[in-house]
Amino acid sequence: MRRVAGAQAQLDASKINLNYTEIHSPIAGKIGRTAVTSGNVVSPGSGVLATIVGQDPMYVVFAISQRTSLDLRQKYISGGGFKAVVIHLKLPDGRLYGETGHIDFVDNTIATNTDTITLRGTIPNPAIDTVNGNALRELTDGEFVTVQLEGVAPVQLLAIPRAAVLSDQQGDFVYTVDADNKVVVTRVKLGQTSGTLVTILSGLKPGDSVISEGVQRARPGQPVNPAPASAGPAPDKAPGAAP
Repeated sequence: MRRVAGAQAQLDASKINLNYTEIHSPIAGKIGRTAVTSGNVVSPGSGVLATIVGQDPMYVVFAISQRTSLDLRQKYISGGGFKAVVIHLKLPDGRLYGETGHIDFVDNTIATNTDTITLRGTIPNPAIDTVNGNALRELTDGEFVTVQLEGVAPVQLLAIPRAAVLSDQQGDFVYTVDADNKVVVTRVKLGQTSGTLVTILSGLKPGDSVISEGVQRARPGQPVNPAPASAGPAPDKAPGAAP
């Protein structure tokens, strides 16, 4: 009876040792080059046997300035905060990636040397083709991409020609036309610019007339003859104003 129990114990131990010869990945993904070949003896000290990376979805890690982080939070706090921000990726060759993602992690500390905070987004990475049974995907682990953030709902902002904006020691300003058709200095706070246009965060309201042509010739209090900017300034007349 003891012999039977001993043999059973040896059988159970052999089954346990046999199970140790198989290593199962806790995640599904793509395996890279293996460090050892079949038949080699490995132990906990053998190091990494192979690297497996998840492929769908992918994570993108990037940093934004603390000011941008606060602006995003305040702008979209009523719509879900960072969850209301959509992530777009621009690939290394300049193409815009077809899938969009969302922010799923915000770090809890600010990098004091750069005044930035680290964010992570998750984005789908579906197979675009199959070669020899292997799925080809657009995104690859470790790839450098450009991250663009966009709100789920569009935000309406005032925009004026960039040429209409002037600066002095007090900051940015534009020349506007009052009800008496006279030039007035109006201080503004600028937002993003597209090269030819710049958004106005404060200082102007819809319907204000802004001088965009002949700005250098305008003077505060000077009478003007407003005209649409597209029509161009009339000869021998004061600078035109763009509504």
